[in-house]
Amino acid sequence: MAMDSPHSEFSDKVATRSDRQRRCCCCAIGLGLVVTGAVVAVLAVLYGTVVPAVLDSAVSDGVVVCTASDGAEQSYVDPYGDCDDCAPYYSSLYMMNATNAEAYLAGRADTLQVRERGPYTYRRRQLKLDVQFLDDGSRVSYKEYTYHTFVPDRSCAGCSDADVVTALELGYMNVIAQAGGEAAFLTRLAMGSFAARSNASDVAAIVAESGPQMMRWVNGLNSMDPEAMRTVTNNSAVLGFLAMGPSAIADLDLSGFAYNGLFARRTVSQWALGYPSLLAGLGLGSHYVRMCAVPGGLNEQCAACANSTSDECLALFGECFQCARGAGLVAVNDETCAVVEATYAAAFGAEEAAAFVASTCQLCSSLGLCAAPLPGAVESSGRDFSATAPDASSLGTYTMRTGCDDENHINEYEEYDGYRTTALWADLGERRNPTLREMTAFATYGNCAAPPSNLTCSPVRGSDGTSIAPGGVSITGFEDEISVEGLSIYFSQGKQNLTLVNQHEEVEYKGITLHRFRPSDQVLAASAENANMGTASPVDGVQALSFSVGFLAYASFPMFLYGDETLTTNVQITMSDGVRVGQETLYDSAGALQSKYLDKYGTFVDIEAGTGKTMRAFKRLMASYALSASSLNSSRAMSDVLYPALETEVVVPIYWAEEGSAITDSRAKSYNSLVSLLNSLLPVLIVGVVVGSICIGVGVFFYYRRRHRTATA
Repeated sequence: MAMDSPHSEFSDKVATRSDRQRRCCCCAIGLGLVVTGAVVAVLAVLYGTVVPAVLDSAVSDGVVVCTASDGAEQSYVDPYGDCDDCAPYYSSLYMMNATNAEAYLAGRADTLQVRERGPYTYRRRQLKLDVQFLDDGSRVSYKEYTYHTFVPDRSCAGCSDADVVTALELGYMNVIAQAGGEAAFLTRLAMGSFAARSNASDVAAIVAESGPQMMRWVNGLNSMDPEAMRTVTNNSAVLGFLAMGPSAIADLDLSGFAYNGLFARRTVSQWALGYPSLLAGLGLGSHYVRMCAVPGGLNEQCAACANSTSDECLALFGECFQCARGAGLVAVNDETCAVVEATYAAAFGAEEAAAFVASTCQLCSSLGLCAAPLPGAVESSGRDFSATAPDASSLGTYTMRTGCDDENHINEYEEYDGYRTTALWADLGERRNPTLREMTAFATYGNCAAPPSNLTCSPVRGSDGTSIAPGGVSITGFEDEISVEGLSIYFSQGKQNLTLVNQHEEVEYKGITLHRFRPSDQVLAASAENANMGTASPVDGVQALSFSVGFLAYASFPMFLYGDETLTTNVQITMSDGVRVGQETLYDSAGALQSKYLDKYGTFVDIEAGTGKTMRAFKRLMASYALSASSLNSSRAMSDVLYPALETEVVVPIYWAEEGSAITDSRAKSYNSLVSLLNSLLPVLIVGVVVGSICIGVGVFFYYRRRHRTATA
């Protein structure tokens, strides 16, 4: 029998060991591939499912603010500031400069001409105070104030906020309308001062004889024109007039434009940010001093009625409202009087300015000659809070639903600047403007605590327009459709709700796809529902604000878009490019608004579907005023002493403003980075699952191949 040599035996052992090593290697590779494939597949599935869920939760949480800690963030209390998450907010003012005002007043021009000037752009800061979260975070209340800074780079070339513009004067319109006309105003002024002991017929005779000089004197005092203010206060004329009457001012030369009262020449800064009015201050302040702040006066009666709805207390509603306004006026008079003093001092020096205010607005608490802050087109308070914040106790409260309990109610107002409902309109039985008497009467019964049957009260409802319920995130990325047909916002200028309609139009902005919402072009057209709100009264294209502001005032789209033709023919309106506004210029042959005017004058909100956030929005509205007929003589205008023949109820545009904000470049970059991440989810999931499956398959192949060889060995 042959025996193996030592060398053969060694070779067999080596071969056996090598086979075992190969089999072990195959086993290890197989198991390794199986484990690796499983890990890759699991990670891919986790990446494709967990990451979207986490991001979806983050998006939902990012749309709402529910806790005090989040409410303390700068992006919440100062959303238009300079923080990383803030977006600057700009208000661009376009004044409608009355170019032929002198000729119009003198009767040498039948039609008033106005021309668009601007933009004059201001940056807004809007800060919250006393933020409190209520009802487990489902509501938040706060106080709020704003201030504005002129931005030359965003304004028209060569424009300055010191530019002078002519327009109807707000203080005059308000005070003279509430009095019933110039003659009625002078009658009250006389009976409250030098003619306090005279009978009505004697006062009427004084106004008939000396009314023009008296009215020009009042207008000069209110003009904020230093030269005119100097003239009307010469030789202690204010105290002399209040004590002796027209004889104290009979020799003054009051023949210039500054004494007309109806139109004022003011700087853009004054039109934008507001200015003091001695006329408005005199009307409100004198009533407060004589009727409210006296022993046994209205202040005491109103305090006793604070929580009562008795007939006696309801009858005092209008008076109590006026007393509250008067108290607020007296409280800020030192501040506004200082503005008057500074304006005067810039022309005639500090010493003479001090003497001027000593004989005028520093008599506020004693005689009621106060300086009332009138709201500006941009800054509604008429005050400057850029250096010092106001006391929170002087501000109105805002209450909103946060959306933390229901994402369908994100940032919806329930209370706005201290009111939850507004007495908006009274049924006149026909489509027309109210008379001065009707507007005056409204102040006595327009009480939503006990509304009469003809009164429309408009509740505060609608969101701030910054968010809707987010569409969310899925494995395919952000939701790219918005299903809601309308966005309900609170329209503070009109004190009512406004619905923006989904246009089903996609627009690109900074690489982001947004969905556009606009108000309907019929929103200011006559309808049964609109009639109850004063919309389209007296014609299509305007929202009447007359009852709530006390004189004929209107909000509309700029250039009266979608409005009645008479709005652009009764006044000659010229755009900044020299084109006259009319039906033939605004609309094409088919009657559709031309796209260039929709782009310039249209209001819109652009929303990103996945986050539900508004990423660009511009609100564009125009303010207009009109003269009413005099209460004493309906055949005359309310300017019945100086300009009785002026045509009444001609809607005159004063200004239009564009307000809005847009996502910043840095925030857009962050959003687009997130989109890139989301776009990788599905590919990574697919590739991961495929690669993992291949690895597992190959690993199983190696593993079973090893077992097969072992079995056959």
